Amino acid sequence: MFDLQIFLTVLLIVIELIAFAWLIIDIRKSKKKQDQIIALENQILDVEKKIMSLEEKIIEKLDVLVKQKNSG
Repeated sequence: MFDLQIFLTVLLIVIELIAFAWLIIDIRKSKKKQDQIIALENQILDVEKKIMSLEEKIIEKLDVLVKQKNSG
């Protein structure tokens, strides 16, 4: 009986170690995916900034055209 308890205790410890290692690996994979998502979000923000800059230039040129049309 005592040998069975020791065997089961050792088996439980091994199972817990495997589960813990699996959890650590899963967390690392999730972290890598998060890093990739953040990098993509930064690229999207850069593109949005460029679009906003172009929109501002278009608005400025439209304002100039409207003023020219109104004055001429």
